[in-house]
Amino acid sequence: MDKSIRFFLAGFFLFSCLRTASSQSGECDQTLSHAEAEFSAGHFYSIPSILQKCLEQGLSQEQSVRAYLLLCQAYLIIDDPLAAEDNYLKLLKADPEFIANDKDHPIDIVYLSKKFTATPILTPHFRIGMNTSLYRTIYSLSTEPYGVPAQNTLRLGFQLGGGVDWNINDYLSLCGEINFALRGYNRSRNGVSGGDIQSVSANQSWIDLPIYLKYSYFLNTKFRLFGYVGYAFNYLISSKNEFIYTDNKPAGSQVVATGPSESVIYQQNQLNRSWLIGGGVKYKWGKDFLYADLRYMGGLSNMTEESKLYYTDPSGVNKNQIGNPNNYLSSDVTKYRYVSDLFRLDNISLSFGFIHPIYNPRRVKKARTKSVSRQIKREEGGTAK
Repeated sequence: MDKSIRFFLAGFFLFSCLRTASSQSGECDQTLSHAEAEFSAGHFYSIPSILQKCLEQGLSQEQSVRAYLLLCQAYLIIDDPLAAEDNYLKLLKADPEFIANDKDHPIDIVYLSKKFTATPILTPHFRIGMNTSLYRTIYSLSTEPYGVPAQNTLRLGFQLGGGVDWNINDYLSLCGEINFALRGYNRSRNGVSGGDIQSVSANQSWIDLPIYLKYSYFLNTKFRLFGYVGYAFNYLISSKNEFIYTDNKPAGSQVVATGPSESVIYQQNQLNRSWLIGGGVKYKWGKDFLYADLRYMGGLSNMTEESKLYYTDPSGVNKNQIGNPNNYLSSDVTKYRYVSDLFRLDNISLSFGFIHPIYNPRRVKKARTKSVSRQIKREEGGTAK
């Protein structure tokens, strides 16, 4: 068969399917309108038979919500609570984010809704973004017998990872993550050995394991705000420094010492701890969410291994004791006149991510219906008067 004929037949078939689906959707819209008119006229027993065909054919999410909501009301009026509950559960399966409220829905539907929840028990999420680290000096050290001022400049890093939220209820979640991050900082000292300049560019890779408690707030059906506080374990995978030492001669000439990056991980504590605080906004996208998250992670640990600041051995493996005769001065000390401060690292990160809730529409063990019951009694009392 000629290719052009095959393409024509495929296109015709697709067009026919779309047209049929559109036609069915239009017919079901009319059927729903007819069912709602019958409900308004008080013909409650006819509602299930009117909607049966469209429910069997399949409806859009919006149409399904309209249909099951109408069936719930009808069954409640004709005193069939089991059928009403069954249809409300089907409504939540069609739209797990549906929330009944007394402004838009009858009070008996609001009462019924309190017996069910679709809140996911577990919600996985994935993130990617950028970060910058803040160098915090605990105690300043140098190779000089006098204090040397230092300046820090920010560097842009990168992170990605994911996690899982354990949802305690609709608003509160206990969350855990595992993230990989590339971080760094620039640090320079002007005044080493009188008037020389020493510059260090640090490049680090980390694994972070944050645990935090998160609170979510519903702005509307599309947007939600969230905030959280927690604690994190941070493991330093690798740490390399690029050194530049500029020797300023009295006559105005300069001698610059530089070289390839050197691993300084033996001088640093690899297991660190942090506190964290953050927040952001989520946007509902179908049944999933897109989100933006701003986080501050404050280091709690001194990153410097104090016994390993000056010495190393020829193989690059540092000994634990400075007095060991096999130890030699590190090249960063001798070539660049560098000794690390005692310091900690804070980190600010901005991440963008995707949330895929694993919805689980179900009946709750203990329904919170007292406030709705009081409202129903007030309305009934008002009607009686």
